Amino acid sequence: MNRSREPKKILRLSNVGIKKDFVCLRRVDGKVTNIAAGLELYTGVFNAVEQERIVDHVYELMEKGRNGELKERTYAAPRKWMKGKGRVTVQFGCYYNFATDKKGNPPGILSTEEVDPLPSLLKGLIRRLIEWAILPPSCVPDSCIVNIYDVGDCIPPHIDNHDFLRPFCTISFLSECEILFGEVLNIEGPGLFSGDFAIPLPVGSVLVLNGNGANVAKHCVPGVPSKRISITFRRMRESKRPVYYAPEPNLQGLKPVLPVD
Repeated sequence: MNRSREPKKILRLSNVGIKKDFVCLRRVDGKVTNIAAGLELYTGVFNAVEQERIVDHVYELMEKGRNGELKERTYAAPRKWMKGKGRVTVQFGCYYNFATDKKGNPPGILSTEEVDPLPSLLKGLIRRLIEWAILPPSCVPDSCIVNIYDVGDCIPPHIDNHDFLRPFCTISFLSECEILFGEVLNIEGPGLFSGDFAIPLPVGSVLVLNGNGANVAKHCVPGVPSKRISITFRRMRESKRPVYYAPEPNLQGLKPVLPVD
């Protein structure tokens, strides 16, 4: 570790905004429950220069995918057959099947489908998430999905598959948008949803999903008003890891820079 950088790193860390007091009370199984418990929003995690570098790298990865320079399952650009459908995805670490496919495979990690390993720049983001105590050392991500939205693209209501451990997180780039949560999320039209509460996601922010916020409340991203990129980092459940899985040597033994209260 470069000790000369530690004071600057600690100063940056001290300027990160943290919101953990999300509350949305709903009756679940006959009991009043805060379905927002476990959600945490960190702002100012990535500055403008870092964001630009990350966005440029994502576009480089997208171009490689278009040119067939990534493994077949890594890059996907579905046909936009209706408004709100068809965002580009780039997956690393494992291949996640979003819906039951033509072979009858259910949603979840497909253990025999190979994708590219995490790029170095994305591993750098993971190190920051752990060192800045945004994610715990017990849940270091080993996979990610990069979502590249065009205007109107959305993510429909869902709860993240339990092939992935909790907590997990999503990082926002290019433009701010809202993520919508609710015990029930209603589809009002193409890319239009209604629910219990929304959280604005500023550029450079990290939203951590854990507890009820990850397991009870559904979430979705309504059709975005402008181009957006998000990177979702998750750790695979050990029993669900692909057959080709190998631990990333430089993601082992990570610890927070400062003691965690």
